[in-house]
Parts: sequence; C-alpha cells; structure tokens
Amino acid sequence: MDFTIHQLQIFGAVVMERSITGAARKLHMTQPAVSIQMKQLQQHIGMDLYENRGKQFRLTDAGEELYQLYLSFMNRMNTFDSTLSQIKGGLKGTLSISAASTAMYVMPYLLGEFQKEFEEVEISLKVTNRFEVINHITNQDYSLAILTQVPDRDNLESIPFLKNPLVFAAHPSHPLANKQIGSLKELQDETFIIREQGSGTRMVMEKLLSEAGLQPRIGMELGTNEAVKQAIMAGIGVSLVSELSLTSERRLEKISVLDISGLPVNTHWHAIYRKGREVNPVTEHFLSFLERKQNLQ
Repeated sequence: MDFTIHQLQIFGAVVMERSITGAARKLHMTQPAVSIQMKQLQQHIGMDLYENRGKQFRLTDAGEELYQLYLSFMNRMNTFDSTLSQIKGGLKGTLSISAASTAMYVMPYLLGEFQKEFEEVEISLKVTNRFEVINHITNQDYSLAILTQVPDRDNLESIPFLKNPLVFAAHPSHPLANKQIGSLKELQDETFIIREQGSGTRMVMEKLLSEAGLQPRIGMELGTNEAVKQAIMAGIGVSLVSELSLTSERRLEKISVLDISGLPVNTHWHAIYRKGREVNPVTEHFLSFLERKQNLQ
C-alpha cells in the first residue's frame, strides 16, 4: 500500500466537505485534480473508499478506517506543531470550535481575550445549530463543541464554564412586562415563540412549561436566537432566551425580561470534546482558560 500524505489530506477534505467539489473549493484545487488524486488513492489501496448515491455521500468500511487514520495523523501533527512552537517559545497552533448559535453572544469575547494572551494561535469558530455541532464533535471535525445541554453520549466529555441564565422575554408593551409574576401558570394564555427541534433552549423551555402543567400555544418556531428576538420585538409572543443575548435590546427598551418567581433558569455553557482523543496544547490551554471563566468580565 503506497500513498502520499498529500493524498490523505485531500481525502480528509473530501470526507469533511462530503464531495469532490467542496474539497476542491476548500483546498483551492481544481475539481479534476482532486478527482485524479482520489482515483490514484483508491487504486493504491485496492478498494473503494466512498460512494455517492444521488446526493448521499457515504464512506465504505475501508474509507471509514482510512478517515480514522487521517484524524489520528492530523491530531498528532497538530500536537507536534504546538509542542515544537512551545519549545521555540510561545504557544502556536489552531483552535477549532463548533458552537450553538446562541454562543455567538459570548464566544467572540472569550476568544478575543484568549488570543490577546496567545497571539500566534489561529482560531476557527463555526456557529450553527445543535444537531450540526454534535455531528462536528462526534466526527472529530472540530476540537471542541460549545453547548449548554451536554449530549448523553458515552464518547464525549465536558467542562462547564460561563453561566448562561435563561429568562422569559416579551415586548415592553406586553401586559405582563411590568408585573411581578408568581408562577409560570400565569403564562397559560400566552402565545409562545420556540426554537427549532433539538435546540438546548427549547429543551429547557419545554421542560419548564410541562412541569408547570402548561400546554403552550405555539405562535412561531424559529431557527435562530436572533429570529426569536425579532419576533418578540414584533409583539408576536413570549419566549425563553439567554439573558446574555438581550443586552442591547434591553438598553434600547425593545425587549423586557418578565419578572417570574423562580427564574432565571441558571444553566452553564459546556466545552465538549471526544473522550480518549489526545488534546493538543492549544486546546488544553483554552480548556484551562474556560474553567476560570464564570462571567464575561
């Protein structure tokens, strides 16, 4: 079996992008050049590594084994690069993070603070939905995942850090906006705005309303926290949102936080990584940094 590191790296890009076209774009290569390298790689190995059925990209058993080899190789190379940089002086390397959309209100501040301390570290932050974040960390496409609700999976470990209080919010003209609300039962006649299925915030909201014995009337289901805030400002209904995401809207009096007994719900952000995966020095330093963070000050 005789193939090159270059071919292995191209294969890794094909898997992560789920297509030859995507890999070519990511690697700044032509599509025919990527196709030729993949054809040669499969000839060297003597087996197909992947197959395309319509729009579905799927690894074969041999492809899955080679992809795990690629991940192990890249992880060791990153560890070597970081260790070598430390020997030369200063922390260098790449920190790759996939985070839930609500994390956009906190991660840029934390990453900016971290990069001020370690200026040579390159940072890649992908902000997406919870489902994609879990896929990214499960497939080892990223070093860390950032979520509030940790997936119940044996192959993942997590570290809690920043507090993420969740509050019910409404338009300032809402009848409940300036009242003290004794319990969630007082929201039984309200129209609720909810996040998409699988959202961590939605999980908490559904649990709260269920425990209060409410069957909520859903006015709108939306895919991002920003869309939820826009719907609140439009007076469509009330919703559970991260208090950290409301700084500007509260200052401008566009959104009010409802004063409900027993709230806010105090959740935490978690940094999640694959159990048993060797953590490179950059990621290790960032995890230590996060453990010390309980607020954004």
